[in-house]
Amino acid sequence: MFPYRRILELHGEEERSLRSISAITRHSRQKVTEVIRLAEKRGLKCPLDEDMTDPWIEDFL
Repeated sequence: MFPYRRILELHGEEERSLRSISAITRHSRQKVTEVIRLAEKRGLKCPLDEDMTDPWIEDFL
């Protein structure tokens, strides 16, 4: 499963660059940026609820 939740949680932490998020999750900066932009567009912000799993986030975005 793609780590949507992890990307959004890392982005919510201060001083995390897209490059560092990309390195941690082992996905391209382009994909990380795409996930973050879609989440912001849909109003999805951290902290995330417990029921917001990767499959839930994927469907939501």
